[in-house]
Amino acid sequence: MERVKHRVWPGMVAAAMSMFSACAVLTPAPESSVEQRNAELAEQKPRVPDEYLVTLAPDVDEAVILDYYQRFGIKYLHLLGGETYLLILSNDPGPRAMDVLIENEARIRLVQPNLVHWDYR
Repeated sequence: MERVKHRVWPGMVAAAMSMFSACAVLTPAPESSVEQRNAELAEQKPRVPDEYLVTLAPDVDEAVILDYYQRFGIKYLHLLGGETYLLILSNDPGPRAMDVLIENEARIRLVQPNLVHWDYR
């Protein structure tokens, strides 16, 4: 009986050590790298060139969009509903540059590329 205890104990120690090392590897990524990864994924998704959906904060005038994005040549600006606008540019800087422009702007809630959604019906 004493011999069995000696064989089980090293196995239990090895199992416990592997669990702790697995936990150490699975640390969550810092928030900034998660945001960077999301931006990279947004760049890779199929999107309509030069088109963005811009959502403003409530009670904000569309002139804010003109202030920020006029330098890229606004071809078309159309209210889709609520506070969301379709913005079409002549010189598209890319989704990341569009986000960087409004990082500290509370009047613009969201800017996202107009993504292509496939219908497989």
